[in-house]
Amino acid sequence: MSVALVRMVGEYLYSLKADSEMRTAQGMAASADQALMREDMDALWAVCRDPGPDRRVLIVDPQGAVLADSRSELNGETLSQVEVARALETGTEQFTGYYASSEPGRLESLYAVPLSSGGALCYVTQSDRAYDALAQFRTRLILWLAAVAAVVLCVVLIMSRGLTRPIQALSRGIGQMTQGDYSARVEVTGRGELSQLNADFNQMCDRIQSLDKARGQFVSNASHELRTPLSTMKILIESVLYQDPMDPDMARDFLRDVDSEIDRLNSVIADLLTLVSMDNGNEIERKPLSLNNLLDETARRLQPLARERGIEMTLSIRDQIAVAGDSGKLERVFYNLIDNAIKYTGRGGQIRVEMQRSGRKASVRVSDTGIGIPLEDQQHVFDRFYRVDKARSRETGGTGLGLSIVRQIVLMHGGQVWVNSDGPNKGSTFTVELPELAGRG
Repeated sequence: MSVALVRMVGEYLYSLKADSEMRTAQGMAASADQALMREDMDALWAVCRDPGPDRRVLIVDPQGAVLADSRSELNGETLSQVEVARALETGTEQFTGYYASSEPGRLESLYAVPLSSGGALCYVTQSDRAYDALAQFRTRLILWLAAVAAVVLCVVLIMSRGLTRPIQALSRGIGQMTQGDYSARVEVTGRGELSQLNADFNQMCDRIQSLDKARGQFVSNASHELRTPLSTMKILIESVLYQDPMDPDMARDFLRDVDSEIDRLNSVIADLLTLVSMDNGNEIERKPLSLNNLLDETARRLQPLARERGIEMTLSIRDQIAVAGDSGKLERVFYNLIDNAIKYTGRGGQIRVEMQRSGRKASVRVSDTGIGIPLEDQQHVFDRFYRVDKARSRETGGTGLGLSIVRQIVLMHGGQVWVNSDGPNKGSTFTVELPELAGRG
């Protein structure tokens, strides 16, 4: 491409020079035409006189014989140049550039202009300097183009390296992830699209690493929860098997404890299956339902348990609110929250269940005067298998999955759930917000 450009520029510059010289030849031809029509040889010789340095003018008749030569060397001789013959034959101007002169090492350009009175004017110029100047210009242009190309190549290499470096780093990070190394991170520099991509990759790694850690913790906790009742049952059964003789009443107590542990094991497995089902994204059956009726029925079912434990429970429904959801799952949400409040509230305590409209949402609060939750534990109570007081939680029969199930169900219904507590022995308040059914009030 650069060679073609150099050739194009050289041809353009040479054409400018040729046009200028052709106009000079045409002016001389007009003067020679007038002299021949007047048959004025002095005027004809005046046209040829002193054409300038490195130039020569010849005037020929229709047969090509030289009538006048500015160097007085070819007078009376016939010119053999093809350009002159064509100009005489066709009556059109002819031009030839850069042909070898009779003088060694010299180059000439020839312009042949036909005369209206017959004959032609031959204008010859020495083109060495012009040719050399064009050759030098071409050389300089080639050198400049080569320098520009080198600079452009360097810039492209630097830019491409700057672009490929973050891509290579990202590729290495992805390779580490595919090998199971979730600690892979890439450096984030600048503000471009690649930087944003690297930042997104790091966030994804953080999320995957967190999920992997949570998965490991979940497996560990699940194994522990399942191992505990199994170990207890093994000890009890071995005691029955290897203690001989055993009092029938004691054996009956041991078997009753085994039955209790089996129930606990079934409860843990059922809760695990529930969480797995919800984690798999199974769709819930959404139907219009009255949240008032749901809360009233749930509270009525748990009222005898609260009364048995000496706890005063009240229900306050301020607004009639309808929601779209699965009645069975939402009943489980409020059953778990009220049941937990009963479990962790001592005799003589109080539980208050309230519902009211908050904007376009239904807000349900379950408050108690029980053991409360320390501030540092409040952000973890919805984690799976998390217990504030592990020993006491097992005594009450909890699996550590109830609040996780509550949160998952609420999220599936497009709601939110959170807890507030002023600390140990100051009670707790669990709040559930669910979107109100459109068009209902």
